[in-house]
Amino acid sequence: MRKLVLALLVFGLSGLATAHEVRPAFLRLTESLSDSGGLVYEASLRQPQIDGRYLGLELASNCDATPLSARVTDGALIEVSELNCDEEGLQTIEIVGLERTLVDALVSLERVNGETVELLITGSEPRVNLANATPSLPIYLTIGVDHLLFGFDHVLFVIMLLYLVRNTLEIVKVVTSFTIAHSLTLALSALDIVTLSAAPVEAVIAGSIVLLAYENLNGKTSLIKQYPFLVAFAFGLLHGLGFAGALSEIGLPENGTITALFLFNVGIELGQLAIIALVLVALAVFRVRYNRLIYEAPIYFVGCISSFWFFQRSWQILSPLIS
Repeated sequence: MRKLVLALLVFGLSGLATAHEVRPAFLRLTESLSDSGGLVYEASLRQPQIDGRYLGLELASNCDATPLSARVTDGALIEVSELNCDEEGLQTIEIVGLERTLVDALVSLERVNGETVELLITGSEPRVNLANATPSLPIYLTIGVDHLLFGFDHVLFVIMLLYLVRNTLEIVKVVTSFTIAHSLTLALSALDIVTLSAAPVEAVIAGSIVLLAYENLNGKTSLIKQYPFLVAFAFGLLHGLGFAGALSEIGLPENGTITALFLFNVGIELGQLAIIALVLVALAVFRVRYNRLIYEAPIYFVGCISSFWFFQRSWQILSPLIS
């Protein structure tokens, strides 16, 4: 009865949850000279789709803007405009509406002289002065950390993996296997060597979390419990494709593709290690293994939410085929 009540309660809350990672918006600015001697910028603003809705972001600057085109891609809205500036050029950029969201905006400015400037605009400071903007961390490293920490399905998968292991050696093997696997498919997908549709990948990722939650509650011995590092590797391949989906939303720079990919992956690993450290500290401090209800409550919570995500994502795939 206690487990049933807990499961029903969590299932009721699961409908309020969202699993999709918080993918950043992306603003690409290309600088050129106008016939009158001023500076002109082609501005392409890509904003992600969250829960079927676009964020309503707009670009504002010190220049006169002329809309050129707008199109919808898989999961993103891309609006292109032309910014006509005076001889001083583009001075300020503001992503209007960013403060209402959880996303950041990556800005890539390609100047006439070939120089590329990359910035990250956050909701707390949606307006930046280009003359004073000096990012403290490599942009793709920051995006990698944010993507892991706010990619809730990936976080829950890692937590369920930690529930399976029993000692330090198993933790090292599981984390290493997961890291190698998702790093491999992330690189292959980002470099267009392997491509898969995002929708089935996200559905299977949710299913993998359901499976691990079930295994953590099932008292019987299984292959998953005997060889958790193999499970971590197998599903890590899929999670790498999920990471690549977020990276494809912003793309990789033409100059420095490998460096950007490396930094993005390092950022993911840093975020992953932070989650692992927090979970292990919580298990040690609260000694949840000695209280069955407290120990199992997160598993029911994760299982219910991931089940909701799995059915939601599966329906999004099947509904167009049925209608």
